[in-house]
Amino acid sequence: MKAVFFDLDGTLLNTLPDIRAAINYALRAYDGKEADDEDVRRYVGHGLHRALSQAVIEKEPKGLDENEMSLMFALMLNAYRRHPIEGTVPYPGIAELLSALKERGIKLGVVSNKEDSIVQEIIDGLLPDTFDFVSGERQGFPLKPDPSLLLYGLGKVGASCGESVYVGDSEVDAETGRRAGIRTVIVSYGFRTEEELKASGIRSEAENAYKLAEILESIP
Repeated sequence: MKAVFFDLDGTLLNTLPDIRAAINYALRAYDGKEADDEDVRRYVGHGLHRALSQAVIEKEPKGLDENEMSLMFALMLNAYRRHPIEGTVPYPGIAELLSALKERGIKLGVVSNKEDSIVQEIIDGLLPDTFDFVSGERQGFPLKPDPSLLLYGLGKVGASCGESVYVGDSEVDAETGRRAGIRTVIVSYGFRTEEELKASGIRSEAENAYKLAEILESIP
């Protein structure tokens, strides 16, 4: 194993508090009902724009047309840019897991559907000097589950799919790994429960980061 690449939200970090705060900031501006953690957990996975679109469907903000929707998204994005790591924390055991992988000389990467500038700030603020490749949404690359950005990142660190593992927490990540043809480990401690994953036909392998560490340590 030469490389391990990770999804960000729900895999490395619990980002729900800050995503929720940004979404609710935009909803309040249009007199919408507020979203709670459970709502936001369901919204995320396909990028921030789709997350806000789901919130709009459920929370009934007022006075929206196409132009106002663009303004609402800008409000959310600006709020998130200002406060990306106020409530965000690594899951228990993640820091130790990453340190152990680095000691083995394994290349580490992050591939997220979130806007790239926010991804970079989150990683720099909470897990600095850890990864060999970090990318959020990038021009010229479709969002996951398209595997293009994952494959690009692996190429940048000099590892093939056969030499690498991809770790995620959702049906989007499972499909990304399948399309890439890479060994994929899906965790159930993030934004999708074991029951939700099973209902989607996905087998989760790690209920916490300590179990994930055991799985990765067992791969030669």
